[in-house]
Amino acid sequence: MHVEAIPWSHSKEWVFDGRHLRHIVGAFFAVVGAALYVNGERQVHLDQPLIDQPEIGILGFLIRTGRDTTDILVQAKPEPGNVGLVQAAPSVQATESNYRRRHHGKPTPLLEYFLAPGKATVLSDTLQSEQGTRFLAKYNRNMVVAVPHDASLPEGSALKWFSIHELHPLLLQDFQINTDARSVLASGPWRLLASERTPFGRWSGRGGLGEAFLHSFDAPEDRCALPTTHIIERLRRLRSTAEFVPAVVSLTDLAAWEITDVAIRSTQRDTFAVRQFAVATTEREVTHWDQPLLASPVEGQVVLLCQERAGILHFLFNARPEIGFRERFQYGPSIQDLGDEAMILPALQDQAAALRDARARSDPLLSSLHSDEGGRFFRCISRYGICLLPRDAPIDLGDTLSWMTLGQIQVLVRHAG
Repeated sequence: MHVEAIPWSHSKEWVFDGRHLRHIVGAFFAVVGAALYVNGERQVHLDQPLIDQPEIGILGFLIRTGRDTTDILVQAKPEPGNVGLVQAAPSVQATESNYRRRHHGKPTPLLEYFLAPGKATVLSDTLQSEQGTRFLAKYNRNMVVAVPHDASLPEGSALKWFSIHELHPLLLQDFQINTDARSVLASGPWRLLASERTPFGRWSGRGGLGEAFLHSFDAPEDRCALPTTHIIERLRRLRSTAEFVPAVVSLTDLAAWEITDVAIRSTQRDTFAVRQFAVATTEREVTHWDQPLLASPVEGQVVLLCQERAGILHFLFNARPEIGFRERFQYGPSIQDLGDEAMILPALQDQAAALRDARARSDPLLSSLHSDEGGRFFRCISRYGICLLPRDAPIDLGDTLSWMTLGQIQVLVRHAG
């Protein structure tokens, strides 16, 4: 795959229509302007472009279970914005425009196992959102479906069966498993996707962090710091009382953003820009195209803090407001720092600073680098980490923070949004 940045004037497939950047056939996605209104007043410092892709894509893994193991069908998928170009992806990763072949290219392999009744057993099927800082109300169907162990499936150079045991170590390595695959694994059935039938079960009786994870997964409700119903109610309350409303505006109306021949970029902040790229490949449904990608100069920080509370390991989730969320708030990591970006609710700035201070006093447990989905982002990199807080470190939950066990997390990720 060859990827090259080009000016807008060299694009053969994308045009500015006076308001937005869109594909000439009107499919795929568009780049639009977004403004945010708080109590009826526009907050011009929060103006930004967003990817508008209302189609619901399919992100799905095929699995087969045997007596001793579970196998998962992984796709080696090249994307123009991937670090390393090729990363491990779901068995099917396709937008509606792609699988309906609006590009006039080759059909999406294995799609029938996710759309045709009776072809496979559906184990999980949930709507999950893309990043609300970059997409406008974008959702995908995250699916895991099972086929018989002796099922005959077309395999090629891009598709390979892995045992779950083989896949798990790749999650800890930099730039191996793409964003969509990690999302499907997280929202799928953990007991089937674990290396053993009980997640973390091999650590039973062995002590240390592994057994702490096992106890966090199996903890009964009365050992949880917050009841699951309370965690859900906190999120519902934030959504029902939110006083900000996003609106689509013209790209030319965005305050402190400019459109040049090579980019849509901020004139005041060191944040992302939108650029056009030409792509040539022999490994995709079509052999050449051009498209916009979002590029960021800043390495993001995505951190989940954890702490032992009453003998059970809990993880600190932050109900974040993001301009592109249809629900306005969703639970996410404790810390999500993507660079020089303004906060929707200034009242949360002190909390963000306190969380950064808490992280500075924590012990890192896991850390790896991942790039955002390479079909929409150009080498946008974040460092993902899990950090353990001291047992006596105080945390003010305020209105947006909630402690969750792994068992509670598994329940919540099976729900949309």
